[in-house]
Amino acid sequence: MNKTLQQAMQQALSSVDKEVSEVLNPIEPSTGQGVPLDSSTTPTTPPEPPTTTQKQVSEVLKIKGLDEKAVLISVKRNMYSPYKLDQEESKQYGAGNVNKHLFEGRNNLVKSTISKFTEVYTYVKDNTVPWTTGVDMLNMSHYLEFTTGLRNRVDDAHKAVDSLCLSWEDEVKADLERLGEIALAKGKPNLANEHDYPDVDELRSKFGIHIRFMPVPTTGDFRVEISDDDKASLQQQLDDAGVNANKHVIKSMLEPMERAIAKLSVPIGNDGSVFRDTLVDNLVEVTERMNKINLSDDATIQGSIDNLRDLISSYSSEQGKDLLRSSQTSREKAVNDIDALCKQMSGLV
Repeated sequence: MNKTLQQAMQQALSSVDKEVSEVLNPIEPSTGQGVPLDSSTTPTTPPEPPTTTQKQVSEVLKIKGLDEKAVLISVKRNMYSPYKLDQEESKQYGAGNVNKHLFEGRNNLVKSTISKFTEVYTYVKDNTVPWTTGVDMLNMSHYLEFTTGLRNRVDDAHKAVDSLCLSWEDEVKADLERLGEIALAKGKPNLANEHDYPDVDELRSKFGIHIRFMPVPTTGDFRVEISDDDKASLQQQLDDAGVNANKHVIKSMLEPMERAIAKLSVPIGNDGSVFRDTLVDNLVEVTERMNKINLSDDATIQGSIDNLRDLISSYSSEQGKDLLRSSQTSREKAVNDIDALCKQMSGLV
């Protein structure tokens, strides 16, 4: 993309940046801008009928309409990293850096706090489709539901930081004792070092969540005139975003379907044949999520979601799950049905 288009896109997007504090109040993103008709320049004679090329361009613009169906969202997290460069060990190793792993294991507040920040990121990724690196598209039909869930997870992450800061001295003391035992066993007295840990104020500053909402750009959003080539480039980006969004939906369904096929293909009684309800629950959950994030007007994409939902509904009841747990015949039928749908959907990516 040339410099003029980059500047124009940045200008169009910069006016509606939203930080995480603004998530608390739902926004109404821009749905594109129209240009009023200037009557002073209106031709007195009827316009010529559009050419075939003009009709095709018009149809493409109408079909995409992502600015009316989606909003862009960017989520960035800052987190404390429980790793510390070990200067002495790095010198002895002589082939790179050696890092000490502070707060090893899961049974500590540092790891539980980090997991809350990870939940925010995962929630956003699970409920959006990709736009570009670090930016995703959210279906506006589920905006209020999405922001409610996002707000709850952001609040939980902040509360986890508060709890960690209140207990920081005890957490550091416990970790120093752990490293002290390792140092004694390995004869490395410098392994446990209280200076490896930040004070509580520095610790708090290392955590943060930054969220921005932006409109999907369109060729009519720019305040400066851009060339036809730049408009075509932007339209191509919109086209690509739509195609990639469709592929994301299909791939998101294919992955758990393929795992289900592999699991159910193991004969009952063999190693690895144990059936768990989550195998079916995961398929139900992915159809619900894909139905929410789907931005396509393509009946084939929506049909794929509906087909998987209808297929798995026969196994989602307790009776259906019990059959998959105990009946080899039911398993084989499920494998054949899921595999047939997989093959049908694979042609869409």
